[in-house]
Amino acid sequence: MSIPGSWSSPLLRPGDVAEVFGVTTSTVNAWVREGRLAPVVVTPGGHRRFAPGQVQDLMAATRHQNGRGGDT
Repeated sequence: MSIPGSWSSPLLRPGDVAEVFGVTTSTVNAWVREGRLAPVVVTPGGHRRFAPGQVQDLMAATRHQNGRGGDT
């Protein structure tokens, strides 16, 4: 999994995060409710935006939980 560098915005939409993980936006919304992922910005219209770094952190944590943590 990697975050494409072609996105023009520095912040990711839930659909972008879903695409990176190969899940649905409903799953991303569940992660927010569970506290696994927190938006860095919520727009006045209620739209969540996520920082690429926090998505990378979640990817690393997911890999570690799945036993693909690398050197550890």
